[in-house]
Amino acid sequence: MAEEKKKFLSSLKPKGPVNPWKWICLGLIALLLGVGIWGYSKVITPVNTIQDTKTQQVKQTVSFEVASKKAEINQLVAHSLNEFIEAGDIEYQFILNDEAELIGTFQVFGHDVQFYLYLAPYVTENGNVQLKATSLSIGQLDLPITYVMNFIAKQYKLPDWVQVDSKKQLILLNLNEYKLSNGMIITAKKIDLKTDDIRFNISLPLKEIKKTTK
Repeated sequence: MAEEKKKFLSSLKPKGPVNPWKWICLGLIALLLGVGIWGYSKVITPVNTIQDTKTQQVKQTVSFEVASKKAEINQLVAHSLNEFIEAGDIEYQFILNDEAELIGTFQVFGHDVQFYLYLAPYVTENGNVQLKATSLSIGQLDLPITYVMNFIAKQYKLPDWVQVDSKKQLILLNLNEYKLSNGMIITAKKIDLKTDDIRFNISLPLKEIKKTTK
């Protein structure tokens, strides 16, 4: 029994010197086979076309920021009001200085009385503008701001996207409801009258840009 065990153990010993290069070559061959199998599996795997379609969607609009000054806004508002207010309507002005100013008139005992309503502008999260009334000047008269703002809401011709809340003493400029005929949308980004820093975001459909470039 001991003799057979010795013969078995001797058969396990390698015959002749060990060749290390043989094992290195076998290892390289195994590595190349593994890489080849992995690459083939990637080639035959179907592509996720749904995800690719989403990432390749073409934008329908282009957006950019526009910086402006109070003088430019005042010229634009004056021109727009001249086009908007018709003959027979009560005329009024909207001017940006250190504060926003709404200048108009109303009648007291048959006489026109001029007033200055001062407002502080605030940009809302959705890009609209709130004008909060801060003070009112009507010469020698002493009238509450809510009274004058209620008169403005009822008697003045205002654009549909302008809303007057006399109770909260606010004038709301709902720019998200104001859209030009070419589809352009304007939203406010920053209004700082003290530093004359006024910025808007403009969104315009790409199809309109293509029309102008033809």
